[in-house]
Amino acid sequence: MPARPYTLFMLLKATTRWLALEAEQRHALADDAMAEIYNRFPSVRLRFFNAGAFHGRCSDVLVWHTTDLPEYRAAADTLRANPFLSEAHFDVLDVIPSVPDDWREYEWNGGQAWA
Repeated sequence: MPARPYTLFMLLKATTRWLALEAEQRHALADDAMAEIYNRFPSVRLRFFNAGAFHGRCSDVLVWHTTDLPEYRAAADTLRANPFLSEAHFDVLDVIPSVPDDWREYEWNGGQAWA
């Protein structure tokens, strides 16, 4: 049986400390954080999205993809210790875990469709 894929959406709110940085500083912090995750956690992929123009509360979204939840947890803890998050550049508002097409598996396994 193939490993179950997970996608986790980490909703962030940029702080004034992040917004006060020069663009080059922001890029360097984000690039270093992403590189650390890619290099240390091979089953975890991470993308960084700006949502500030489209959302009032959430300014940015980290989208995590993995088939290994323990490794995701270690990666998330590592990111929280990285200057990208640890130096008060962002507040983590929420983490939304999800499973792609999980409702199909539920139905295929004899469950009932959601009403």
